[in-house]
Amino acid sequence: MPTPIRETALAAIATRLAAQIPAAAVERARRAEVDLDKESLPRLVVNAIDWTADELAEPLVVHYTLGFAVTGYATAKTNILAEQAIGALHAQVVAALSGWTPAEAGLGEPSEGDADFGLIDAEDSAKPTGEFTARFSMLCLGPLVAA
Repeated sequence: MPTPIRETALAAIATRLAAQIPAAAVERARRAEVDLDKESLPRLVVNAIDWTADELAEPLVVHYTLGFAVTGYATAKTNILAEQAIGALHAQVVAALSGWTPAEAGLGEPSEGDADFGLIDAEDSAKPTGEFTARFSMLCLGPLVAA
């Protein structure tokens, strides 16, 4: 059975981030909150957020848009350094994904939509820690399957 194009895209994204940002642990499809005081940081979590199809864009091909989010966590010695660390980690994520077209057939270049940044509250982490969530979209082309 062939791998669904959605899974192919998400695996390619995670693999790209791990290769381009080796200092960060990269995970996919995480449901539990990151234990900021026990788990290694920096950390990136990739989650799919939506999937839409357009069967009218091209004959015999479905144009899917994959929406995905990359959430990054970083810690430092002070709050200002933690804020700077998440900014730098976000920049690395954008640099890793911008201008990159996966080698896998049918996958297009990811583009960033928006991002949120913030410091983690002191009661949630003993160390100065920050996080960002960047939302991206990617065009994925698949064959139109007749019913």
